[in-house]
Amino acid sequence: MRAVDMYPYVKANLRKRFPYEDGWIIRKMDKEREDNPDFVVERRRKDRVDKVIVEVVADCKVTEEHVRDLERHTQKFSVEGVRILTRIIVICAGADTSVVPDDVDLMVLRSCEC
Repeated sequence: MRAVDMYPYVKANLRKRFPYEDGWIIRKMDKEREDNPDFVVERRRKDRVDKVIVEVVADCKVTEEHVRDLERHTQKFSVEGVRILTRIIVICAGADTSVVPDDVDLMVLRSCEC
């Protein structure tokens, strides 16, 4: 399965976790640009913007490169007035996640398996 094939399931799961009623906007990013994550979820507050950076991994193993990409995306969006609430790596059920740091959330999709 390709990452783009996972997007509808990812967006549905993100919407459950970050409801529109609470002010959350889910933006699918242009992956043609290497420096973009797959999704950014954001909510504007009076004095800040809360963001969640989401990277979709279609492989059956999360690699150091995937983690580095997520770090790079996080740094890009870490600017004054923006609070990164969490970072999420989306994987298929059964994927090897042994290199994923503890401070990164995992979203496991049951719609695909390794």
